[in-house]
Amino acid sequence: MRMRIWVLEIVFAIFLCGTLSCTAQPHHNRVSLSTTTSICPAGSLLDFVLGFPDSTCPLLNSLGSIAVIEGDEVSLQKALNMVHKNNHEYVAVLFYASWCPFSRVFKPIFSVLSSLHPSIPHFAIEESSVRPSILSKYGVHGFPTLFILNSTMRVRYHGSRTLGSLIGFYNDVTGIMIDSLDQLSLEKISRSSADESHGSTEPESCPFSWARSPENLLRQETYLALATTFVVFRLLYLFFPTLLICIRYAWRRVIQSIRIWCLLEHPLIYLKRLTQSFNCLKVPCKRRNLQEGAMNARAWASKSLATVSIGEESSSRGMHQ
Repeated sequence: MRMRIWVLEIVFAIFLCGTLSCTAQPHHNRVSLSTTTSICPAGSLLDFVLGFPDSTCPLLNSLGSIAVIEGDEVSLQKALNMVHKNNHEYVAVLFYASWCPFSRVFKPIFSVLSSLHPSIPHFAIEESSVRPSILSKYGVHGFPTLFILNSTMRVRYHGSRTLGSLIGFYNDVTGIMIDSLDQLSLEKISRSSADESHGSTEPESCPFSWARSPENLLRQETYLALATTFVVFRLLYLFFPTLLICIRYAWRRVIQSIRIWCLLEHPLIYLKRLTQSFNCLKVPCKRRNLQEGAMNARAWASKSLATVSIGEESSSRGMHQ
């Protein structure tokens, strides 16, 4: 008897919990995907107890189809095949790094974008799951990096990483407008994402891990480091003979210029000596000329003094007489 009472109590409690959980939905948790199917119908007690929810609910189906696909190079190739085979018109791909703080802030915004654009498959590729050559091929030099791929184009996002600017970027590239969006919840999400981005003091993009500390290149990218070293030595091996020839040619030119200067130096020395000897010959001639001029000046002065003295004597004699 007691066992029956307990079983009835358990069934009644399960019935109450099921009806409350299926019917009580807060306003801020409701997602209005369309004007006709905004709320899923409540499940029956049998489905709730046995664990078989209604699989025909459009809300559950849409929520299941808008999840972000975490992947690697295989998933990236799958995304490319989607657009090349025209299975989907657009595909969004996010390259992020788990160690980058801004990637951790941007990833929830990317999930919100996937829920706002359910027709666009969203792929999130982690840095450690792809080769550096793939990142270089797509021009990924920092994290996070967002691309929207099409069969004919690949558009990279360069604006501010807020939800409003990202929604505008989606609208400009894809032309898909968001009609059935709860503006209140959008404002809340935008405000929270803006607060997170303003509160973070980290830069807006994180470089590669080995770019921040080059010593990690050999440890994390051993093959890349060895390949780079091989290419450098190979280039040295190819260009070293040409470089050696250029060095020898330059050295010969230097030696030839030195020899020419040495050959020109001896005639210059001889010319200097000749000019010095000519100067030495000119100096005695000048001295002789000066001596002769001095002697002539003395003779002229003595003659003039003699004439003056003779004239004075004759004048003095005439006055005495």
